[in-house]
Amino acid sequence: MNRLAITRVNLKAKDVKSHLAYIMLDEKRDFVEFSVFEETDSILGNIYVGRVDNIIPGISGAFVRINPKQVCFLHLEDVVSPVYTRKLSKKTDLCIGDELLVQVTKDAIKTKEPVVSTKLTLNGKYSLLTTDNCSLGVSKKIGKEKTEEIKTILGDYENLSQDECFGLLVRTNGALVSKEELKEDLQELVDHFLAIKESSKHQCAFALLEKQEEPYIKQLKSADLRCLDGVYTDDEEIYHKIEESLPYINERGLLHFYKDDKVSLSTLYNFRGSLDQLVEKKVWLKSGANIIIEQLETMTVIDINSGKNISNKEDVILAINKEAAVEIARQLRLRNISGMIIIDFINMKSKESMQELVTHLKQEIKKDTVTCSFIDVTKLGLVELTRKKTHRSLKEIL
Repeated sequence: MNRLAITRVNLKAKDVKSHLAYIMLDEKRDFVEFSVFEETDSILGNIYVGRVDNIIPGISGAFVRINPKQVCFLHLEDVVSPVYTRKLSKKTDLCIGDELLVQVTKDAIKTKEPVVSTKLTLNGKYSLLTTDNCSLGVSKKIGKEKTEEIKTILGDYENLSQDECFGLLVRTNGALVSKEELKEDLQELVDHFLAIKESSKHQCAFALLEKQEEPYIKQLKSADLRCLDGVYTDDEEIYHKIEESLPYINERGLLHFYKDDKVSLSTLYNFRGSLDQLVEKKVWLKSGANIIIEQLETMTVIDINSGKNISNKEDVILAINKEAAVEIARQLRLRNISGMIIIDFINMKSKESMQELVTHLKQEIKKDTVTCSFIDVTKLGLVELTRKKTHRSLKEIL
């Protein structure tokens, strides 16, 4: 069983500014999942009434202002089922001056403006609502019998979802509660969305309609509680926030307040040592091989070396590459690496071996909660991946 720790940490020895660390550890206390959140007034996830300042067809994008001082970029392909609060033209396409609901999907990065979308997402305790499509779905991690039961509950929203253009997805933890609790959560979520749509008609441009919850709360909602033996924090504010926002975690006896004046939570779980490993370029594997991770400005390059393992046998090389694939998928999650990723595995002569490796790699990146896609194997045998950027990488934060 895994254990989850949420605490405030200083990433640098002389750093006055603290960050929030979300750490999931396995039975050996190795990091399974790791996220660092800056304690700033992030606008990520906020929903605004935005005004279209300009449209640039050449880059297939528009610039939408969400307050007098902040302009955001909107990909035109992300203009799906837009909710207009003011339409200046009879044209169905987006026009300069239009006012509509947008949600911030990416924070500002260096010189790049924040990114917004008209695809809205709202989170319930056990479910989420999206305007990306009108489908009604259930987490694939839920068993077949329970899935059919939940689909019956979702069926009550089939007509309304088509009329109001929204979809619903029941999270894995939806299988752990009663029908009544799940129905209540879904109804509250739908009512909240409809209230936002209705109130937006009477709002002026730049109005903030929905402020996103804390990132660790959002991430905790996606955690599979069946794989956790406890959620620990040594911060009273975090403890009470989880208790208030996700009462079912406390009701299941999973929420614990850690208090020890001699050993902090971050010391207990060797946060500093694990963090130091995550900023190293070289990562050693149990086989004696290693991987080198180079995070560049526009891409990340990963090289696998046989290292201390000097065997040239095809099956041994395949085993090393498969071991590296598991660790690479893990490092992408822990370091929050995004964008284009190029992997240079150790060369193999057999096409069958390469196909087996690719299949293995695809299975590993499927475990990622962030969208990570296999693209191709180049003629030179390099593997191409892409991973969606949701937050700044660990390297960028440091």
